[in-house]
Amino acid sequence: MIAANIMTTGVMTLRRGTDMLYALKLISEKRIRQVPVVEEDGRLVGVITPGRLMEALLAPSPSGETCASGLPEFIGKIDSLADKSIDGVIDTGFISVKPDTKAMEIAAIFANGKKPVESILVLDDQERLLGIISPWDVFTRLWEYARKKNR
Repeated sequence: MIAANIMTTGVMTLRRGTDMLYALKLISEKRIRQVPVVEEDGRLVGVITPGRLMEALLAPSPSGETCASGLPEFIGKIDSLADKSIDGVIDTGFISVKPDTKAMEIAAIFANGKKPVESILVLDDQERLLGIISPWDVFTRLWEYARKKNR
């Protein structure tokens, strides 16, 4: 079993220049942990996560004020995200594999990481996004495979 058999395809993506408020709404409404950011040709740039958006919300304003002091300030700052691009908060520290990467190698990445891995992106040779793999995807597919083998 390889990454191509495990990955979820049809992944929601964002493009560079998308406003942060749109990204926040997408993450909130779809309850997803990260959204890949791609170029027009599908090449992966990075990912947007709720944590990165939170950092943008809590960052000091040009006047030096932070919104950490209260809920009204926080809510007001959310509205201002419509005027800001995601480009400044794209996380480029993602983990990726090729479609032919073995499932057990992928499982090991999830199990042996020094920090928790939310997901693994599957890229082709031109760095275009093909799919995404969560720990649940690996567990489910391996469990299904083990059950079929034991019948």
